[in-house]
Amino acid sequence: MAVTPADFHAVKGHYLSLDALSTDQDGWITAIAVTVQGIVGSAAEKHRRDRMQYRLLASVQNLQSGLPVVWIASPDDSQIKHVNIFRPRERCPFVGKKLPDICWGTSSAAWKAASPGERTLANLLEAARQVLDNANLNSRAR
Repeated sequence: MAVTPADFHAVKGHYLSLDALSTDQDGWITAIAVTVQGIVGSAAEKHRRDRMQYRLLASVQNLQSGLPVVWIASPDDSQIKHVNIFRPRERCPFVGKKLPDICWGTSSAAWKAASPGERTLANLLEAARQVLDNANLNSRAR
């Protein structure tokens, strides 16, 4: 199930960079782009906590069934050091090329355990923000 326009606009109040990439025939949002601030998140401690902006792309049409792949459109993979972001491995349908994506770790299991009412766009973006704002060195993707 896609995101209603009302839910999208409510979340946009908290994430001003949130854009709808696509909608269905009823005007519900099926894919989004948003910029989220996180940390560099490198294995090396020197710059790990430095701040970095990440431009995210994701399909939101099946949030009820699980966390979607969330691709990192920017910065470029060569500039990404975050240990919880995979190197490009899947083709992003929104740009037509392989992009890095978020390593959800145990977040996927927590998402599925949450009630359907909690599997929302707002909570997806909060989950992404939490991953990008921390560096889990025990669950490294790079």
